[in-house]
Parts: sequence; C-alpha cells; structure tokens
Amino acid sequence: DRRTFERLARGGSIQIVAGDHPVARFVTTYAEGAPGEICALIGSTEHVEIAANTGSAAAQLGLGPGAEVTIARG
Repeated sequence: DRRTFERLARGGSIQIVAGDHPVARFVTTYAEGAPGEICALIGSTEHVEIAANTGSAAAQLGLGPGAEVTIARG
C-alpha cells in the first residue's frame, strides 16, 4: 500500500521487479510514461501497480494474476 511504499522509499533508491523484469521508473500518473513504457505507480486503490502507458504491462511482460512483484531498497 501507499504508506508502506513511501516508508520504504524514504530510505533512498528502490528497485521494483515484476516477474523477471526490472521496472525502470516510478511515475505519479499513467501519462508520465512513454507509450508502451513499463513503469510503477500508486493506483486508485492506494497500492503499487505495474503499468504500461497505452498498453497492458501484463501482456508486454507475459505476466498474469499472482505474478511476483518485488520491491526492495536499492
């Protein structure tokens, strides 16, 4: 959730990996990502989401429900 993520991020840089795919950056809105770029953001449910601007991150990465997402201090 947002609070947990923000506490973790306060410690410095973070790394996000979806499946085996590193997520290059964190954005505040879907539109901040380039078309097709995989990014992370806090969604409307206050949880971290992996997204692709104008596309499906799940389809691009070959991931489905229950796929592992790791968030760690970098």
